[in-house]
Amino acid sequence: MIRVIVFYGVIMALTSCNLSGVDNSNETNGELDSLIFGEAADSSEITERVNELKPLDTIALSQKTFENGIRIKWFERGEGRQLKKNDLIALDYRNQLEDGTVYDGNHLIKKAYIPFFVGWNQQTPGWDLALTELQVGDEVEIFIPSNLARGEKGIPGVVPPNSNNILLLKVVEIIEPDFIEDEIRIWIVDKTKEGRTEIGYESQISMHYWVSSESKPRYDNSYKRKIPFELKMGDGNIIPGLYKALLKGRKGDKMMIHIPAVEAYGTNGLPGLVPKNEDVFYDLIVLDVN
Repeated sequence: MIRVIVFYGVIMALTSCNLSGVDNSNETNGELDSLIFGEAADSSEITERVNELKPLDTIALSQKTFENGIRIKWFERGEGRQLKKNDLIALDYRNQLEDGTVYDGNHLIKKAYIPFFVGWNQQTPGWDLALTELQVGDEVEIFIPSNLARGEKGIPGVVPPNSNNILLLKVVEIIEPDFIEDEIRIWIVDKTKEGRTEIGYESQISMHYWVSSESKPRYDNSYKRKIPFELKMGDGNIIPGLYKALLKGRKGDKMMIHIPAVEAYGTNGLPGLVPKNEDVFYDLIVLDVN
């Protein structure tokens, strides 16, 4: 019997990873700060969606156990290419404890799938380690040992300390960027309705965001501060790559942006936050445009 905890938002959307023995400085603040997309499911279908992925007693086609303790069982083998770092993928998933308690999943927010940027510590370390073993179309069960999941801290009231995780997921597709400019890749993951205000060269905008470098996840997070970031386009206060990307957006757009180092902080880096020659990744929503 699968039990479901309806947690505030999706765990993937939280600032926290709360890991012991893992280099991760983020702390839980309960803010929904991941941009989620996909066709919304009717509320009457939520219970059924929990059971859409293969149950734990389904006979696997094959399985592989890794030295780090991760075990992957394949219930369906896809025909797409293998996943790699810097892929934005669509995932249909649920995450549960060994007793069958489901504490996370896109079905909990009535979405058919969520976007996930591979290799950038958007979730616990076990996710990235396992995902690069998969290919598009795979449907799997992934056993993630506690030290590669929520660790000694767990998530108070949701995930007990030292809990192993069982992740059931299907890799739906690799999402191609909506725009590529100067090697900046831009996804409009949730487009607004037609007629919304476009961002211009001198627009005043308000947005919420988090940003990661390759080695430091979510080093800056406006959701955690609970204060939107106000910006005057063209004032030189943001990196060139973000400026170029925002010009593709409109009021209400939810955007994911991969910015190469040369369009970010380059050979200088950002002292204490972004090492030199590292790319950065933004996950943001444009709240207002004037």
